[in-house]
Amino acid sequence: MTEPLTPERSARFPWRGGRPPHIPAGPGEVPRIVLLPGDPARVDLAAEALSDFSIVGQIREFRFGVGTWEGVPIGVCSTGIGGPSTEIAIVELANLGMEIAIRIGGMGAINPDIALGELLVVTEALRGSGAAAHYAAPHERVLADALVVEQLCNAALQLGLTWRRGIAATTDSYYAGQGRPYLPGGAWQDTTSAWAAKGADCLEMETETVLAVCTSLNVSAGAVLGAHNNRITDRWLEDYTQTQRNLIRVGATAGVQVLRALTKSHQNAPSPAETALVSPGVPLPLNPS
Repeated sequence: MTEPLTPERSARFPWRGGRPPHIPAGPGEVPRIVLLPGDPARVDLAAEALSDFSIVGQIREFRFGVGTWEGVPIGVCSTGIGGPSTEIAIVELANLGMEIAIRIGGMGAINPDIALGELLVVTEALRGSGAAAHYAAPHERVLADALVVEQLCNAALQLGLTWRRGIAATTDSYYAGQGRPYLPGGAWQDTTSAWAAKGADCLEMETETVLAVCTSLNVSAGAVLGAHNNRITDRWLEDYTQTQRNLIRVGATAGVQVLRALTKSHQNAPSPAETALVSPGVPLPLNPS
């Protein structure tokens, strides 16, 4: 009688040896801070901003590298386009140690006042993608972490960049869903006006998923986006390399400040033993004897 075969992976959670099936990293290789561009090619731009940056590997659209900013390790991992691949990246990175996730990507502005190359610090993502619906109910608002928003704004200001706070509308469609014709000279339906009426400043394809999945995994998350085009003025930024460099610098600066703030908060928190000795609602003494 032959022995039953023992599968190397569980189909339910297909990791092996502590390594996920998609992200090219294993235990101990993912820093607490990770920047998330969409395009794998943009990961390499991090070498111009981060110190000691090196590529760990690439599987499919997921290209991953690690460097340092102000001496703090920072990962950079591409998510690919859209919600499904972004969900994979977030889940696997979080299980490997990511605690702070900052999307750094492009957007199509639908606010006519946003200039090409300008940065938008996202406060909320309007609901328009499918992957996020598995993590947040349809009636729920998908908000960026308040501390991440604050530090992204501080970083953009500190670096002297043109920026503003705003709301992103995330869609699963680049052409019809964003009011573009899908044949040259073809008919198209304007969807930008409807999104603008809901308060959106831009259209993009990943932020809602980043925020919704990170919230479910208790990861502090935010997004800073660069205007690659403006749909209202019908202008297109042909070379957005400098915009991407700016996004990396802002994301890295903010990520380090968020990590420091969270670390300080944890250090100042009472220990479980101290908490057990204090009645609910009664503050601990400042200088316990």
